[in-house]
Amino acid sequence: MADEVQSTEQDRLERLRQLLSGQRAQQRAGRALALGQGAYANVLLGAMLHGADRMRQNKTLTDLERILLEAVGAQLSAAETKAWGGVYREVVTAQGGKVAVLPERITRLPVTQGYAMADLRQDFARLQAEALACANVQIVSPAVVAEGGPEDPAFIAAMRETGFAVTGFDDGTAPLTSAGCITTAGAGQDEQAPADSAQSPDGAEAASAFRVKLELENFYVHRVVGDQGGGRDEIYWTTATSVGDSGKGSPFTSEEFGAVQKNQTRSFAANKKIFFDGSSSGFVGTTICCWEADQSNAAWFSELQKALLQAIAVMDRTLNCANFTPAVIYIPTWATMAWELGKFFVTFMECFRNYDDLSCQRTIGMDRQDLAVLSHRGQAAWHFNGDGHHELRIRYTGDPVPFPAGTLEYAVRTGSHFGWSAPIALPWKSITPPALAAYNGKLYAAFVREDKAVMWSRLDNGVWRRPERIGQDQSIYAPALCAAHGKLFYAVSGTSRGLYWRTYTESGGWSSVGKWDDYGPGFAPSMAAVPSRLWLTHVGTDGLLYHNTHDGSGWSRAYQSDVDWRVKGAAAMVPHGTGQVWRLACGLDDKVHFMISGSATGWRTDVSKANWSTRRGLALTVHESKIWAIRQDLDGTLRAATYTDAVPWLDDGYVGGKRITSLDEPAVASNADKLYVMYRRR
Repeated sequence: MADEVQSTEQDRLERLRQLLSGQRAQQRAGRALALGQGAYANVLLGAMLHGADRMRQNKTLTDLERILLEAVGAQLSAAETKAWGGVYREVVTAQGGKVAVLPERITRLPVTQGYAMADLRQDFARLQAEALACANVQIVSPAVVAEGGPEDPAFIAAMRETGFAVTGFDDGTAPLTSAGCITTAGAGQDEQAPADSAQSPDGAEAASAFRVKLELENFYVHRVVGDQGGGRDEIYWTTATSVGDSGKGSPFTSEEFGAVQKNQTRSFAANKKIFFDGSSSGFVGTTICCWEADQSNAAWFSELQKALLQAIAVMDRTLNCANFTPAVIYIPTWATMAWELGKFFVTFMECFRNYDDLSCQRTIGMDRQDLAVLSHRGQAAWHFNGDGHHELRIRYTGDPVPFPAGTLEYAVRTGSHFGWSAPIALPWKSITPPALAAYNGKLYAAFVREDKAVMWSRLDNGVWRRPERIGQDQSIYAPALCAAHGKLFYAVSGTSRGLYWRTYTESGGWSSVGKWDDYGPGFAPSMAAVPSRLWLTHVGTDGLLYHNTHDGSGWSRAYQSDVDWRVKGAAAMVPHGTGQVWRLACGLDDKVHFMISGSATGWRTDVSKANWSTRRGLALTVHESKIWAIRQDLDGTLRAATYTDAVPWLDDGYVGGKRITSLDEPAVASNADKLYVMYRRR
C-alpha cells in the first residue's frame, strides 16, 4: 500500500474530493456510500459537510450540525473542518448541485440555510425506508440469538461489497435511550424449571441494572485476506461498546494473530479477551472491526477508537434529541442511524487511511430481551465477511439478565354487528407471546411467567381462573395449544433446545411430559388440527421448517418441509378445505409467505397470497366460516384480515377497532361465537 501511515491534510482533502465526485466509486468506500443511494441516504454525512461549509462562511450552525461537527472535532482541527467544507462546496458548485454520494436534499440547500434536527425528523421515515431496504442492514428476531442459528447468507454476502453491516434485534420493547451494538447466544441449561417460585404471576418486572460482561472467545477463518501473496494474514480486532443508560463506552484492541490461514481457529489470550464489562439496565451496543495489519500504528488505533466511540455518542444524542414519536419502531430507528453513521465512519477511514486494512466492520444493537436471551444461552457467532471472511465467537459472562415482561391483554369480537370490545387487561405478565385455544366449549390460555415457568388458565363463565403451572415446564418461547382427538394438546420449546408436549383433559388434568429427540427447536412451535390429524410445526436452528403429525395414537417422525423457506419467526397454521392445513410465516424479506399441505409429508406454495409485511409470526384461526389472520404490522399495530374462497384476504382493520400496539405476535382463537385476540401490551 502506497499511503503513508500518517496522512497529511492535503492527502485527506484530495481523497474527500475524489470520494464526493465519484472518482472512487469502484473502491469500497465509494461502494458503501452508493449502496441504497436515494433521496435521503448519507444525509448525516451531507449535513456534516454542509455544516462545515456554513462554519467556513461564518453562518450560525443548526443543532444537528453542531452535534456532527463536534463529533469530527476529535479527528479534524477547526481549520481542517472548514477546509472539508470548502471541498464540499467546490464539488457541489462544479457538479451543478449534484454530488455523486450525497442526497440533493442537502446539496441543493443554500449556504444560508442549515439542516436541523427538525429536518431530520421530517425526513426520517423516508430515510429509514431506504436504510432497511439495503442488503447490509438486517433486523432480526431475538429468537435467532437464542438458538445461535445461522445468519442469512444474503446478508453475509452483502458485507463483502461494502465492508460494513448493521444488525438490530427487534424485540419490540421500550424505546432506546442510547446507541451502541453487539451480543449473541449459544449454550443451554436444564429443561425443567427449578422449584416453583414464590414470585407472583403479576409480579413487577425488575428494572435494576445488571452487569454485562462480553468476551472474545475465538475466530474461525473461512477466507483469508490474502494481500501478502502467500495468503497469510496478520489479524487483530478492535471494538467500541457502550451501554444505553450512561452512554459511556469502552474501547478494546486485541492482540495480533500472525500467519492466519484458511480453516484455522484462533483463540484470544486469557488475559486479553474481555471487550466490555459494565453496568446496564437496557440497551448495549458494539461496533467491532476485523483488521489485517501491515504496519501497526498505536496513534492510529487511538484515533480510531475515539472515532468509534464518538460515533456512538452522536447516535445517542441524535436519537434523544430527535424526539421520535412512540409509534416509531425503535430498533429500526436505531439501525437506520447506525447505517448512516457507519458510512460516516467509512468516509473518515477512506480519508485517514494508514497501512492497516479494515477487512470488515459490524455494528450490532441489542435491547433488554436480547441481552436476557444472550445471558441465558451464553455465546454466539458472528460473520465478518469483508476482504477476508472470519467468524467471530463471543461469550457472555456477566450477570443473568431478567426477561422483560409485558402485561397480557385481549380484545373480543362478537359478530359483524357488535364488532370489537374494548381491550381487557389481565393481571398477568408474560415474557413471551401467549397461546390460545378452544377446547370443549371453553377458552384456554398459556403463557410464560417472568421466572420462565409455563402457566395456564381457562375462561370459565366470563372469569379467568387463577393461572397454574404446567408441571415443572420452563421456557423462553411461546407455548402452543390446540384441541385434537378429544384432548387439548400443548407443545413448548424447552430451555436447552428440546421440544416437549403434553395433553390435557378436564377429568385427568395434564399428562406426563413427552419429548421429541430427533431435532432441536429454533422458535416457538405451532399446531393446527384437521379431523384425522394434528399438525405441529417448528423452525429448526437452520431457519427451515419441520413438522410432525399425530394420528390419535402417536406422533410421526419429523419431516423437513419440501418448500425451501427460511423464516425469522414462528410459523402459524390453520385448517382449510378438506383435510388441508395452511401455514404462514414471516420470511427473511419481512414478507408473509403462504404454503398449503398436500399430504401428510408434502407441502406446496399457495397462490392465494396477501401483500403483507411484518417482522413477527402471525396468528390464525377459523371463525364464522372464515380464516382469520392477525398480524403485527410494521408500525407495531395489530391488524386483522379474513379469507374465504369467494373473497380472498379482505382487510378487517385494526384489532379492537383502534391502534393497539403489541410487543410481538398475538394469539387468536374462536370460542362460543366470539373471536379472541390476546397479546402482550406495549
